[in-house]
Amino acid sequence: MSTFEYKTICAPRKALKIKGVKGTDNRYAQTLTDAINAQAADGWEYFRAESLPVDEKTGMMGKTEEKYLSLLIFRRENIETYEEPAFSPAAAEEAADPMMLQTPEVEDVAEIEIDGEISDEISTLGPATR
Repeated sequence: MSTFEYKTICAPRKALKIKGVKGTDNRYAQTLTDAINAQAADGWEYFRAESLPVDEKTGMMGKTEEKYLSLLIFRRENIETYEEPAFSPAAAEEAADPMMLQTPEVEDVAEIEIDGEISDEISTLGPATR
């Protein structure tokens, strides 16, 4: 299922002077075309135009007057890049509680040969001796 995001801009109110284009209607059409092409360059697809009422305050007394604005509506497909993180057992381990006394894990077991016998003894840390 694809979803869209939308963008609206005010339609141009005046026709720009464009070299080689004659007549107000042709200049306005070219101005509108340029506005749509500028949005299309950013990935927006022209969807439709709307004329909507807007209440505007005018004068010193703040009298409201209804005014109509022409809007151009554009849309583009909303691409969701979010992916569920993969389960990793290392992330599932609980963090050590800093208030608890922690004992180091000893991985190395030193084999010591005493009088021809091999005994498994865990090496421990102690004061340094010379």
